Amino acid sequence: MLKAVITDADINGGEPKTMSDYTRYGSRGIILNEENMSGMILMRANGFYKLPGGGIELGERESDAFLREVTEGMGFESCDIIADLGTVEEHKGKSGFSQFSYAYLGRVRGESKKGKSGGEKLLDFSVNWMSLEDAAAVMNKSLEMCSDYKMRFLLMRDKVIIDYVREMIDKGEITI
Repeated sequence: MLKAVITDADINGGEPKTMSDYTRYGSRGIILNEENMSGMILMRANGFYKLPGGGIELGERESDAFLREVTEGMGFESCDIIADLGTVEEHKGKSGFSQFSYAYLGRVRGESKKGKSGGEKLLDFSVNWMSLEDAAAVMNKSLEMCSDYKMRFLLMRDKVIIDYVREMIDKGEITI
């Protein structure tokens, strides 16, 4: 089970420091289509990719938050959770902000209400379907190019999730 912790040390070096409480709880993960392609969200403003997900609403179960985020952000009415992957903690000491994210692997069926290709405008986002290997590559490239402190946490968090899923698939511990 994934249990990753990302701190300022992962971004800027030095000693890892964690905070005692969380500012925000989130739910996010990888969604696959029927061809096992991963839906990656391109943030048009900066050209970086991210996984679907967002905050957990008061009283909402973590898995329901993930399914809601897939519906709201990507337009799919149906998403089945394949695996509960675990958690990722982000401790942004420089910002005084910490986030605890529950990670999932899901599969969508059918077409997005946002359009056939899933690449139509979603506010300032578009969805691009790619292999998990290509998803890992775009995350690596984004991390290389990004100098923004907060964005580096987001990119690193999503990269950890993608790398974990690829490893579990390779080991045969997750079947897609």
